[in-house]
Amino acid sequence: MNYLSTYSKHLLIGVWLMLCGFADVRAELPYRHVQVLKGVDDQHVMFSVAEKDPFGSIWLVSGGELYRYDGVHVIPFSKLYDEKLPFDEVQTLAIDPWGRIWLNTRNGILIFDLNTWRFCFHEHFAKTLTERKALAFGQTDKEFLVATDIGEVWQISRDSSTLLFTFVADKHRGRHTVGNLFTLDDDCIWLAASGKLYAYNRHTAKCRRTIIPEDIDDCIEDLLPVKGGVLIRNYRDGYYLYDGEFRLTAIQSAYDNDFTNWNHWGFVEDDRVMLFNNHGEYLELSRDTALTVRKRGFHRLAEHVLYKRLNAWRRLGDEWLLATDEGLYALFPSSFAFEHAAYGSARGMFRQNDHYYFGGYGFLHRMPLQGSVTAYRNAPERNYYASYMWHQDTTYLALETGFLGRMVDGRLTVLQPTVPKEYAHKFSDLSYCLTAYKGASLLVGTSNGIWQYDLQTNRATPLRDSNGTFFSDKRRVLSIHYLQGRLTYSTEDGYYRFDGHHPTKGYPEGGQQLMIYDHVVDEGKVYLATKGRGIVVLTDSGSRSIDVQQGLGSNTVYQLFAFDGILFAGTHRGLSLVSDNRIFNYRTNDGLPFEEFNHQAIFYDTVAQRLFMGGIGGYIFFDPNEMVKAANQRDVIPEPRIVALRVGLTGNRYQDYYAADALRDTMVLSEDALTFNMDFARPNDYRHSYQVSYKIDPLMDGFQPMASSGQITLVGLRPGEYRVHVRTWSTNGGFEKTWTWLLIKQPAFFETQGFYALVLLSIAGLVSFVILQRAKRMKDEKALRKQISRDLHDEVGGLLTGISMQADLLSMDVVQDKQSSAASIGKYSREAVQMMDDIIWAIDVRNNYQGSLQERMEYLAFQMLDPKGIRVLFDSDTKTDREIPQIVRQNTYLLFKEILHNIVKHAQPEWVSITVRMHAKQLLMDVRNNGVKQPAQENMRRKGQGTRNMETRARQMNANLIITQDNDLYTVQLKVNLRNLIWRI
Repeated sequence: MNYLSTYSKHLLIGVWLMLCGFADVRAELPYRHVQVLKGVDDQHVMFSVAEKDPFGSIWLVSGGELYRYDGVHVIPFSKLYDEKLPFDEVQTLAIDPWGRIWLNTRNGILIFDLNTWRFCFHEHFAKTLTERKALAFGQTDKEFLVATDIGEVWQISRDSSTLLFTFVADKHRGRHTVGNLFTLDDDCIWLAASGKLYAYNRHTAKCRRTIIPEDIDDCIEDLLPVKGGVLIRNYRDGYYLYDGEFRLTAIQSAYDNDFTNWNHWGFVEDDRVMLFNNHGEYLELSRDTALTVRKRGFHRLAEHVLYKRLNAWRRLGDEWLLATDEGLYALFPSSFAFEHAAYGSARGMFRQNDHYYFGGYGFLHRMPLQGSVTAYRNAPERNYYASYMWHQDTTYLALETGFLGRMVDGRLTVLQPTVPKEYAHKFSDLSYCLTAYKGASLLVGTSNGIWQYDLQTNRATPLRDSNGTFFSDKRRVLSIHYLQGRLTYSTEDGYYRFDGHHPTKGYPEGGQQLMIYDHVVDEGKVYLATKGRGIVVLTDSGSRSIDVQQGLGSNTVYQLFAFDGILFAGTHRGLSLVSDNRIFNYRTNDGLPFEEFNHQAIFYDTVAQRLFMGGIGGYIFFDPNEMVKAANQRDVIPEPRIVALRVGLTGNRYQDYYAADALRDTMVLSEDALTFNMDFARPNDYRHSYQVSYKIDPLMDGFQPMASSGQITLVGLRPGEYRVHVRTWSTNGGFEKTWTWLLIKQPAFFETQGFYALVLLSIAGLVSFVILQRAKRMKDEKALRKQISRDLHDEVGGLLTGISMQADLLSMDVVQDKQSSAASIGKYSREAVQMMDDIIWAIDVRNNYQGSLQERMEYLAFQMLDPKGIRVLFDSDTKTDREIPQIVRQNTYLLFKEILHNIVKHAQPEWVSITVRMHAKQLLMDVRNNGVKQPAQENMRRKGQGTRNMETRARQMNANLIITQDNDLYTVQLKVNLRNLIWRI
């Protein structure tokens, strides 16, 4: 142990010497950070802790309340959980690898399963722990441990929990550390509690307890496990190493208090220990007791992360979530490391000897090949717009005022050209761009056209065509190139070519105007950086545009550079690489220090193979070969996930589903489902630049962009199968992938094939019934015609025969009582007329209206009974305006007539009471008389011909006929159902 101690001390001293030796080396850390959330809302921006579940959503605690962030919305858990919450305040939380949230509340541990969307109380792994409070949680990607407030360390699996060891828990510790005092790796579990350090060997299942020196324990803040020991952060002294003994390491830098305050943090990853301090310094050490320095550089996290109040930080995979008092941040590796020369808004730049010079507003800035940017005050304070390297030590600069400047070996001379008098009033000393021209001359693009500057005579003249015309007069020239005797330039109204004789407009055609900031010529193609149309490509066959629809970062492009078939474009929204039909974009989320680039601020150092691209925050620079290699690496597109399904049911009812078990690839909806809303999360949207679209088969022909709410809604859902396709594609390279969910809407009974078969059978039965009823009606009509013919033959024929016989007797003068015979002829004639009238009235359909029957019955009753001295009591009431079916009217009238005939023929009543009631449902007729003096003997009663005729007529209209005799009261009652299907047909 003494040997190891001495060896470790020498190594730590060596570490310190190495740190000092690399003091001038600058290496940008390939990590980037983004602000995931500003807060729950604009007024509540503090987060206590944040965790990410296996499904991509982030769970947050703010003000003691639990929230879920799915990449689209921040929703309180109280709105997602239908029942009453079993807690009032959440102090901290953790999520195990199986999708369960462990909530440490004021009343103890609560476990919520995201798969089933319910709390776990009776499961085997939860029975004991729900009666405890959590002192700390320890976790990796595959393991989960809980240290309770009564001094127990439990290892949790999917279905069980195992007690590993016990410790002395201090329930009255006043300070809660931001760092982690309960950590683990493959070899050991470390826990610092109550002034003691517990080390549980996972191979031997033995736990060793060591007392932590009081001066170390007072300011203990974090434990970082290393091979053979543990690194202990103490915010007063720095880092201590424990490998059997406690020793202060030499982890320091040139700054005071760099690792001895709260404004720094560190973590372990694979075989590395990474440390960040608030001075912008980054250290990468080997994860062992030797702590060998692997990398030392600078980061850009201090201003945005480390100066904030850090409440908690959690790691998931390669990402760290930082909960602060000013929002939620995420830190994760960058796909490419951009070097940055920060000095303000950038313009043209150049290199002389071993220094780079950066143009812009104010002083020039200078940077050595390895080092930092400083203001170059040897040159006057001007606005430097562009540059052209004439020789390695001579560069010409385009100035805002002064026209041109010449810089030789770091010394700047402002040139004051001579301008011919005839052009002096048109001369502009505001220069934007320049290039070499014929002989010892330069072409300078100004706010008023192109001017030719002779280096030997210091003379500036406007560039003219073969006719001597200043063809670029009154045009602001933004870019200019001269190649192989051909001049091309761009202005605020388009792109032009000049062959030495006449200028021609190359784009856009006609009188259209378009601002073109820059242009390059590469492999027979011309690329235009435009404002509003993205990149316009000109070829011999025409023109085409590369814009945001194809994946370009922005339709406003300021600068272009062609390299080995790749086009680098500085846009209004980041850096874009165009390679064949693929486009890669880089923004601040990808490590860029700024997103907006400037006109003409681009330079390629062929010697150092560095490409510089300037913007509002200075210049970024990188090796374009390495950039192309990094861009060709395939992006990992996050999988879109359903976080909620809301189903609208009949009766204005709704069902919400949040459980992961219910939101699977195939979902079956009940038969009473009318609408459904699918809420999609956008996991890692802050990390990846990707777009989302969707299509629903068979309702949509093509994909359409997903709404910003992340919701898909269907209304009026019909039974069947629906396939919801969600496509995501990366804006870096156009990689895309499609996921599909199957929705099955169960049909109700009236939507099934059985129901349709039943309907068809019912229709067939109804049609058959109608056909049968029509056949019956035709048969009844035929019988009616036969009956009419019989009536005409029997009744009317008999009467007419009697009339004929009486007339013959009178003609033969054999009748003695001629007056009586004449009276008989009149009587027979009237009866025949009456009989004919009754028959005609019965068959005439015009008499089917509601009052005709009652009127006819009343007329007949008084006509037959009054002459006999019988008093008639007629009562009728009609409560419907419907017509009476003809068959009902005919039979009712004839039956009524038969009743009256029977009364006149067989009874001698004093009165006859007739009641007729007509309703929408039925017709009721009641005829009573007191013509029966004595009741007939039972054995003497028999049906006469009249009674049988009445029953026959009642059957013909499906009516009920009731005949009763009570003492001297004889009653005939008829009930006809007018809603009978027969009458409707």
